[in-house]
Amino acid sequence: MVLNLKTKFIVTGLSITYCMILLLTEHLNGGVTAHYILQDESLPKISNWWGLLCVPLVTWLVLVNKNEPISKEDWQLFLGGILFGSLLTILFYNAPELTSYLMLFSFGAALFIPLYKAEFYLGYVLSLVYGFGGVIPTVFGLIIIAIYAIEYRLIRRLFLVLVNKILIR
Repeated sequence: MVLNLKTKFIVTGLSITYCMILLLTEHLNGGVTAHYILQDESLPKISNWWGLLCVPLVTWLVLVNKNEPISKEDWQLFLGGILFGSLLTILFYNAPELTSYLMLFSFGAALFIPLYKAEFYLGYVLSLVYGFGGVIPTVFGLIIIAIYAIEYRLIRRLFLVLVNKILIR
């Protein structure tokens, strides 16, 4: 599948529709929720309305930089991001003590899988919007994507160089 400008607009429009449906559902069921940063009530609340700006912007920025056809690896990373984000949301609300283990697992997996790529980030953000709004997944996702990139690009490379030097002797 080739991403031309029309397709990029359609996908971004779908992300806007997704956010609008979630906001409408919240509005009709007691009001649009807001989330405290780091769940600390002394910090400011962030309304889910901001997701209507953040999520389409993230979607557009991910897609606008994608000029080659979508590969099987791109789809796998996108679906992996959706799976990881969905599992993180489910664990956060049902078994919060397990979320740290899932994060540790993801940091370990980032040594072997390029989780720092934009496709994973987009799937991650889209799946967390339901539970956390649009801003918190966007910002937190940027932080963990940076950590994943450092792991995969630097730490993994250093490890492979050391292993090769040890095995060559």
